[in-house]
Amino acid sequence: MDKKHLRGSMKFSRLISIGFLSLILTAFGIETTQAQRSKGATNFVSLTSKLRECNRNGYFYWKSRNGNISIGKQLEPYIARVNFDSENTIYTLVCKINPKGTTQPFGTFRFTFGVDEFASNVQIEVKVYLDGKITAGHTVNRGEIKTLLLDVANSEDMAIEFQTTNDGPYLYILDDNLVPLE
Repeated sequence: MDKKHLRGSMKFSRLISIGFLSLILTAFGIETTQAQRSKGATNFVSLTSKLRECNRNGYFYWKSRNGNISIGKQLEPYIARVNFDSENTIYTLVCKINPKGTTQPFGTFRFTFGVDEFASNVQIEVKVYLDGKITAGHTVNRGEIKTLLLDVANSEDMAIEFQTTNDGPYLYILDDNLVPLE
């Protein structure tokens, strides 16, 4: 092999290496930019953070706590846990979500909840009322996750009603986001 051919091959190899390196750095830069944008777009308030402003009927605990529950032999992260006592069967949480004169009202409420698959045979009915009118509801059994996505833009008050037939079950909250109108 002559020296000219060898130099040409080395230059070509360097160009290929520089090209791959540029491609990798560009792709990484794009992913970093997209990740930074998505972090800024998470403009929401957790209902759990507003619990002090809410009224309750029935004796139950809604505690902010991180952990995992098992659903379908997979772990699902939760952000809060609701524990019901054995004295009542109906529990209600009432919150003012968009008081009159609010400058940036909430537009959407996303509520995801479930019961661990290893819990006793539990059935919890969850209903959501907006301004005193039933809007949505689901019954969740052990090993299930349910999601409610509600338009709350024109609602001042929200109530969440829980009804259970078992003593002391846990309802796990996976998502309870109030998202402001854009």
